[in-house]
Amino acid sequence: MRKILLTVAMLAVAVAAGAQNKDQLLSSISKAQAATQNEKKATNPNTWIKYGDVLKNAYVSLFGDARVGWGPNEVMLFNTQAPLSQEEVVKNGTSYVVMHYEFRDLYLNAQTGVLEAVIITKPISEQDLLEDAKAAYLHAAELDVKGSKSKALTDKLLDLRDRFVEQASSYYMTGDMKNAAKYFEGSLSCSENSVVNQIDSMMVYNSALMYGAIGDLEKAKKYYQQCVDLDYGMDGEVYAALAEILKSEGDFDGAKNCLNEAVQKYPSSQSVLVSLINLYIDTKDDPNKILDLIKSAQANEPDNASLVYAEGNVYAGIGNPEKAIECYYKSFEMDPTYAFGIYAVGDTYVIMANSVAEAMDKVDLDDVEGYEKLLAEYESYLLKSVEPFEQAFSATDNQEIKIAAASSLKQIFFRFRDKDPKYKEGYDKYSSYLNEVGAE
Repeated sequence: MRKILLTVAMLAVAVAAGAQNKDQLLSSISKAQAATQNEKKATNPNTWIKYGDVLKNAYVSLFGDARVGWGPNEVMLFNTQAPLSQEEVVKNGTSYVVMHYEFRDLYLNAQTGVLEAVIITKPISEQDLLEDAKAAYLHAAELDVKGSKSKALTDKLLDLRDRFVEQASSYYMTGDMKNAAKYFEGSLSCSENSVVNQIDSMMVYNSALMYGAIGDLEKAKKYYQQCVDLDYGMDGEVYAALAEILKSEGDFDGAKNCLNEAVQKYPSSQSVLVSLINLYIDTKDDPNKILDLIKSAQANEPDNASLVYAEGNVYAGIGNPEKAIECYYKSFEMDPTYAFGIYAVGDTYVIMANSVAEAMDKVDLDDVEGYEKLLAEYESYLLKSVEPFEQAFSATDNQEIKIAAASSLKQIFFRFRDKDPKYKEGYDKYSSYLNEVGAE
């Protein structure tokens, strides 16, 4: 699952909210709401600010003092009330200890103890407290013609935005994508208004991602397009996702234009290149046209190793691994610190080995000679991957690449460990490294 992006602001320490019972909360809301319906008071922005405050405070009381992102020590310090019960559950492949309270459930990561979600399980009414608080603040802004409340309203709306995001992320972590989409989208108008006048690109992206996840392609398309308009491309991921939606609608020209624009901005984006290659294949057009785009970019930046790497990705995508390897090597020669290129050489050899392995599985059991021939080819590709993987491991401080290279080398050396002492040494070396970094 692709990860959502969250702001650091939402992890700020919460203002402690005293626990109130349901009747107290509903009574406070009723009184504040009655004031908004009073003919004399309804035109006063303070009336609506107070109503918004009461609604938000009711939400905070239900949500509790603990905040998403807190570690176990913070949770214990601020969340002193004992839970009614607790249990361990698995959500989206993650184990959680769920602490059940009267109005809410707290989801703590079973491994780290970090609070990753808070879900309100017993709303006090059908009213959406966050949405109605936002509406109250925005109406107060409309009534505040002199702008005397702008600073206070800005602070309240931004705090409310963080509450929307926190609720959305909680639903996301527990697998409720529909409500995650609703609250990420709801956060947007907390800042996209005449008072705050900000656009939270990150939350626009999260809204697109969630609506795509639940199959609401119309809204996903709307927010992905807004990301493009905001130049928030996520290294091409936004363009690739938008192009997929356009393709599903039958707008192949629109999808091509979207991806052609993306490949100019993010020439080394694998998702963009793969989408573009697949699109050209689906439309029975020539995938080699993508190479023309990359060649043009290379002409403008002849020393850009990532463009040569991107060319290699295209060749890999159209089934020419030998040419891809040539480009990957060249990108590393151009820039010895560009470990992506040399790592891709090793990875391509492994892909070629896996392709041979698939052919081995289809060989007739009586064809011993044919099987042995394929086995020799399979092992030769694995051994060819060793040197580039080791070069990648040595050439970079990027831990992600080092771990990936070490993991591959460990598996390869394990296969050959009985054939030569150097392979056993290599296996021990990379096993130790992976243990040290906690990636075993």
